[in-house]
Amino acid sequence: MRKIQKSKGWRLIVFQQLHLNVEELLQCLKLENIIGKGSAGVVYRGTMPSGLEVAIKQLVGSSRGGQRDHGFSAEIKTLGQIKHRNIVRLLGYMSNNESNLLLYEYMPNGSLGKLLHGPNAAELQWERRYKIAVEAAKGLCYLHHDCSPLIIHRDVKSHNILLDSNLEAHVADFGLAKYFQGPADCMSSIAGSFGYIAPEYGYTLKVDEKIDVYSFGVVLAGANNWEETGDELGR
Repeated sequence: MRKIQKSKGWRLIVFQQLHLNVEELLQCLKLENIIGKGSAGVVYRGTMPSGLEVAIKQLVGSSRGGQRDHGFSAEIKTLGQIKHRNIVRLLGYMSNNESNLLLYEYMPNGSLGKLLHGPNAAELQWERRYKIAVEAAKGLCYLHHDCSPLIIHRDVKSHNILLDSNLEAHVADFGLAKYFQGPADCMSSIAGSFGYIAPEYGYTLKVDEKIDVYSFGVVLAGANNWEETGDELGR
């Protein structure tokens, strides 16, 4: 189900049966609501009058599908078509001639990466770490085995595994995701995060679902405190 709303030059598309409107969402784009920043944009926490909490990702890119898209089209194409308990829900998106916004379900416990390397890391017991790892694996398994064509995430890392109020894992950030028809596709350049990229991908530029498996292995190593990757050390 999709609901379309137009207001003040903005076009809002809502995938879920939720009441969202342009004005209320734009009011959330304030400095005090920022919960994350990255090279692709800024993430805000938004609370609707109904009490619904959403995460609003404002991308740097200015146009859908253009050179400055910054994963906007990829997120819509993938997350807008799939549904799994351990994959973050895309609630909808907004765009105008100057900006693109992606609307997600809000994850109050942030990312696995921040939890593992934050002040409360010692409180994350082995049983909980194991549970989070299994849940994230279920999300990736769905992408690789239950989607047709299968989806390669291409940026699996601990900071892209988000945790809800019950610390349940949700795979997130599909800006680099790609539908895979097989055999291995050859990319024109390497995409992903330093420390998580499979060596064979770096050497050959060929991608298949195995590059996600390698990246997830790095996540597991970090979750078990075996090794910190360059990505974690740089944050």
